[in-house]
Amino acid sequence: GIGASVFIAFRNTTGYNRWWEARTLWGSIIIGSRTTHNNLTAVDTGSVAIAEILDRMRRRQVRYCWQLASELRRIPTPREVTELTPEEPADVDATELLRRQAVDVSALAAGGHIDEQARLLLMNANTATVAAQSGLERIRNEPVPIQYDMFIRLLAWFFGIMAFSRLDGTAHHPSSVAVGVLLMTTFIVAERLGRFIEQPMNNSIFDISMNRICATITGNLLGAGHPLARPKESDKAAVWM
Repeated sequence: GIGASVFIAFRNTTGYNRWWEARTLWGSIIIGSRTTHNNLTAVDTGSVAIAEILDRMRRRQVRYCWQLASELRRIPTPREVTELTPEEPADVDATELLRRQAVDVSALAAGGHIDEQARLLLMNANTATVAAQSGLERIRNEPVPIQYDMFIRLLAWFFGIMAFSRLDGTAHHPSSVAVGVLLMTTFIVAERLGRFIEQPMNNSIFDISMNRICATITGNLLGAGHPLARPKESDKAAVWM
């Protein structure tokens, strides 16, 4: 039982570390988006010549965040998200959206609207976002090895059943049966919990609240009154998606 507990605890720790790393990387996405917004504000001279580009880059950055969340969850991108940048194809992916951000930065520099330092700051934010996206994709696409997963699962079931049978014994005393069921359930639930949290972007209730994060970014860049800046769940909801 002690050995099984150690293995299950290690599994849960590994699962939580994966979940927390993914949440930290989403924090980097937030930082990158706010940094991009601040940099665009800093280079905005009020010129009509760059107003359209700056507006498009803000809208594209917001679309990128929602697009990335949909891709990580492997669900269709909501129509209202693709409509953020109607000048671009509806089927463009997150990586391409960041590349187009770089193209617009290049256009600003080529037009003499920003200097080399401003270009460097904008591209640093873009590059940091690319790095965070790559980390999130690694977590999403590289699950825990199936051999290890099956080993821990079988171990939890084996020791759960053994604990139940040893406590139940032959007398079938109600208290022994209850304790046996409780121990067996604890082993199995602990193993399953580790399994669930190690998949933090699987479109389940154990997900990181990516919609909430994207709504925050939308409010920061496009204003709190934007429809996508309003989370679907209330602040008192038990689960945020």
